[in-house]
Amino acid sequence: MLRLSRRRMMQGAGAAGLIAARPALAAAAPALLVYDSRLPESAAFAAASSTPLRHDLAQGRLDPRRIGLVSRIEGLTRRSDYVALSLALRLHGMRSKDERRLSTRDHLFRWSLSKGASA
Repeated sequence: MLRLSRRRMMQGAGAAGLIAARPALAAAAPALLVYDSRLPESAAFAAASSTPLRHDLAQGRLDPRRIGLVSRIEGLTRRSDYVALSLALRLHGMRSKDERRLSTRDHLFRWSLSKGASA
């Protein structure tokens, strides 16, 4: 026979709270900012952002383990970098949310990818 104790009741209440809060926790996942410090516009974009998680494409490729930690990825990069990243990130469940050309010089694109979202 299962005895109900205060400890078991609190454990059950905590588990129920986590299950109910799962969508809110997913929405609260941080964003990752992707930029290229070799491009002045992109470096300025990163400097103006308050996003704590960042990746500089000048430092190398994006580590796939970081992708699982975020719900959204924002970037200002060359179009070629955006295309390559967006194709790779589709394998991790990311979908294009927004993309727009900012400059004909360097073909700069401002873009956003989210888990499960589509344009």
